[in-house]
Amino acid sequence: MRELFSAALDGELSELDQARLDAHLAACAGCLAYAETTAGASTLLRQTPLEELTVPIVVPGRRLAVARKLQVAAAAAAVAATVGLSAAVSTIEHPASSHAASRSAAPSAKLRFPDQELRMLQRASQARSHPHLAL
Repeated sequence: MRELFSAALDGELSELDQARLDAHLAACAGCLAYAETTAGASTLLRQTPLEELTVPIVVPGRRLAVARKLQVAAAAAAVAATVGLSAAVSTIEHPASSHAASRSAAPSAKLRFPDQELRMLQRASQARSHPHLAL
């Protein structure tokens, strides 16, 4: 019923919906109180003079929307590359000699925690930048 009342304030109700609203307001004290409060607030807002803006409002154009989508796509690609790199580093550092060996690996060897992944990535980065320090 509140949607009907909101439309009634804007003069957008059909005669049938207006009749339904009037009948409901006659029977429901809660909705009638809401209608009176909302009508008063609406009247006050409509009578208030418009505020002059000192700063122009600029709506972003389509170019900015496209740029935002490209930023999101680039971030998603970076995340995918990071996940792929961590999987590759894990495979290089801990190659499984057989399927049974990979099943019996210690839980700490699996990438279950972000700090382990971070340490692995740091070690791989150090190994690439300083090959003589690689273990």
